[in-house]
Amino acid sequence: MQILKISMLPSVMLVVSFISGCGQNATETASATGGDVTADNAILTADSGSRLPETRPAGVVASIAGPSASAELEGPASNDDDGQKSPFPDDEASQTLREIQKLRIAPVPSDLAEARKARRERNERIVDMATKVLRITVNDEVRKPQFHLAVGQLLEARFQMALAGTQEDVDLLYADVQALNERDDKSIAAAEGVYYIARFAHTKAGLLGRTQPVWFETLSRWAREFSDRFPQQTQRAVSLLFGAARSCELQAMAADDKDLSTRLMTESRLCYTALAEKFATTDQGQEATASLRRMALEGQNLSQFSGPTLDGGFVSSDDFKGKPTLIFFWDSESEEFTAELLPELQKVTTTLPSSKLRIVGVALDEDEATLNQYLENHKVPGQQIFFTQAEQRSWNSPLVRFWGIAQCPTVWLVDAQGKVVATSLESAELLPAIQKLVK
Repeated sequence: MQILKISMLPSVMLVVSFISGCGQNATETASATGGDVTADNAILTADSGSRLPETRPAGVVASIAGPSASAELEGPASNDDDGQKSPFPDDEASQTLREIQKLRIAPVPSDLAEARKARRERNERIVDMATKVLRITVNDEVRKPQFHLAVGQLLEARFQMALAGTQEDVDLLYADVQALNERDDKSIAAAEGVYYIARFAHTKAGLLGRTQPVWFETLSRWAREFSDRFPQQTQRAVSLLFGAARSCELQAMAADDKDLSTRLMTESRLCYTALAEKFATTDQGQEATASLRRMALEGQNLSQFSGPTLDGGFVSSDDFKGKPTLIFFWDSESEEFTAELLPELQKVTTTLPSSKLRIVGVALDEDEATLNQYLENHKVPGQQIFFTQAEQRSWNSPLVRFWGIAQCPTVWLVDAQGKVVATSLESAELLPAIQKLVK
């Protein structure tokens, strides 16, 4: 191991460690012909519907903004190819940043093993080159934008190597972030470091979250730390908080361990609460408020739940008292609904008469013709709420937005007094839960 010390300010040193060699447990999720392993191409994202190989112990995560989302990182790294003039002098630092950018987008071999090796070597070179730029720019106020760009390139390389390498690579990423914080814990560079640690936790949660759920809790803590320390970086803070909140919630719903589910739901609430309190005017802040409203539903009387139905009628929670009500949010294109929930709903209808149980569906289709075609081919029980205005359909449904629905399908159960019993029933739990309420 080679240790490089870079003089920062009088009495302050940033230690940047450079390690050579290739990791033995490199992750295989990056494309062999594409770029590095990232949070975007290495995990299962809840909003994309993509799938990882069944052998990978993946967690369910909501996506977060990539590294380019920060408006606080200043300026281009170099002269653009289109001839526009760079704001930086054409000196060694600018030339090196230019070389880093070219290296970053250079193609890699199509063979998977060769691609891993090439990415590793590329990131090692970037660490060296970014370190050189840091040396040149660290004490020059005019060159601060170049310094920030070099920090970003260094951390991105460390991030890639930590994902695809050894524990030593992970330790080096954390050490660099710690050094940036020790130098100036309020700086843009420190913020960049904390953001990369949060991204690392997010990616690990997606890759290993089912067997190592601690990564979801780690993501939640780093997201909240970033928002506490760097609220001025609104886009990143909001993205991290919402991604952590929704990821923890979805994983809590999928967890078999009740204690784990409770812990993850607590982390989710903490992130939603931070969003709702600190960033209330953002779209994510408003959605966090809606999610917290839904999370507080169990044990409360259901109100503000109504909508028009496909058959020209109208459903309102004001009319729910008198018998239990089953509510399910669904989409005709959802394979999970057709394969898992619909058979259970049909089993409920054959077991219990309509006089004993009210069933209400909230159809989240965008196209009415598609929905009607599905209903012709499948026996979907209950009245179906479907909004006539196109802009109020699918995930823009007033009911979805008001209650912060996190996934589809989702099943709620309301007792005969209008009190909400459950808001996240699994298909297999459906009939037993209803039978407890029906007399």
